[in-house]
Amino acid sequence: MQTAATTIAIVGGGISGLSTAYFLEKEARAAGRPLQTIIIEREAQLGGKIATTQRNGFVFEGGPESFVTRKPEAWELCRELGLQDRLVGTAGSGKNYVLHNGRPRIVPTNPITFATSPLLSGKGKLRILKEPFVPPRADNGDESLGAFLRRRIGDEAVDNLAKPAISAIYLGDVDQMSVQVSFDRFAQLERENGSLVKGMFALMKQKKAERKASGQPRQKKPPFATLRGGLMELVEALAEQIEGEILTDTAVTALHYKQQYELVLADGRTLTADAVILAIPTYAMADLLAEHDARIAGQLGSVIYTPVTTVNVAFNRQDVPDPFDGFGVVIPESEASQLLAVEGMSVKFPHRAPDDQFVLRAFVGGQSRTDLVDLPDDELIALVRQELAAIFGIEAEPTAVHITRWQPANPQPAVGHLALITEIEERLQTSLPRLYLTGAGMRGQGIPDCIRQSQALAEQVWQLERGSSVAKTSAADFAD
Repeated sequence: MQTAATTIAIVGGGISGLSTAYFLEKEARAAGRPLQTIIIEREAQLGGKIATTQRNGFVFEGGPESFVTRKPEAWELCRELGLQDRLVGTAGSGKNYVLHNGRPRIVPTNPITFATSPLLSGKGKLRILKEPFVPPRADNGDESLGAFLRRRIGDEAVDNLAKPAISAIYLGDVDQMSVQVSFDRFAQLERENGSLVKGMFALMKQKKAERKASGQPRQKKPPFATLRGGLMELVEALAEQIEGEILTDTAVTALHYKQQYELVLADGRTLTADAVILAIPTYAMADLLAEHDARIAGQLGSVIYTPVTTVNVAFNRQDVPDPFDGFGVVIPESEASQLLAVEGMSVKFPHRAPDDQFVLRAFVGGQSRTDLVDLPDDELIALVRQELAAIFGIEAEPTAVHITRWQPANPQPAVGHLALITEIEERLQTSLPRLYLTGAGMRGQGIPDCIRQSQALAEQVWQLERGSSVAKTSAADFAD
């Protein structure tokens, strides 16, 4: 007796939707169960916030330009997809800077640079040194990342170092962001060791012991990695591996549920599915679920997303008098600059530009300057050039400019976000069974986090769907 195939529709063709389909199909093959996946993406191109453009020898990234390897999911997926020879890492840990009185100042990484750094006063430095002796928080509940860091290392270190760095990466306010979502690893170190410093030493000791016990040599991975032709290579490799149908330039305008799900498309077509996975921003989830559960829609719609525009600017290397030698410079709110940060793209990944070119990428907008995101191209380029001249002394005419606008861009999970998501998922089990949520707005927004969530969801869904599939038999099966 044959089991009828389960059809799962996945709304969203970004890294979350694609990796969910990939892992679902992998689980189904291993179990020998029939599965039909359908990915529905409203944009003409897959990838979501991954946006690579190759032009005249340049590899411009409009969204994320690399992923951290400390979280192994993206690195391992690339290797699983046969992209190991395409992986490119940074040569070293790289230098990071903070803009201080209009000039980039290196972030201290050793006792000498720490002692001489102008980024912190003597009092601020002493406060950091006290971190191992600060008692841990008794309450294990959620708190803002800012509150956590202020307890551990003091206000000055947060305002001068942590806040601008995190604002540049996550585009959010550390005093509003949930530590459980953004940096739960820090909170875990405090819970288990009473201190960040003690926890990091304990972690290094544990990893050393594990390597010794396994007999395996230490794996040398770069702190950041990308793919030679840009992160779109990961998107394309996933799409090639997926056996189900992929629809692009196709929007889902409504979602109905009886015994099955009916997805209404913008062109008037309808699709039916046994289960649905929404791998889209939470505000888009809210739109589709509003007719079913106003409370869930309101909760999903309450997640704030911050706009940003990225501007890649290339110069003839010979026209840059003193090329920036860092991975990036982040900019505190106290500085006069109108930028959030500048990345040293030619330093971080030299292969992305011809040898005679030097590329920087500026971030404009964020929570504090949303008005700058929609500037016309000419005004935006003029603003960025003015800032690069002020910070780096670069007066040359650009040889290439690439602008990408994200409005909205990154989710800003507030304190209590994980509890909110758990409540939503529990409520969905009753109101819309076999409907699942994943994506950057759920439990982490980096590429490795999105892949981790998708893999976990695929395992969870398949366990449930496998049970349902056993009971699904066709009329022909009964006839036999």
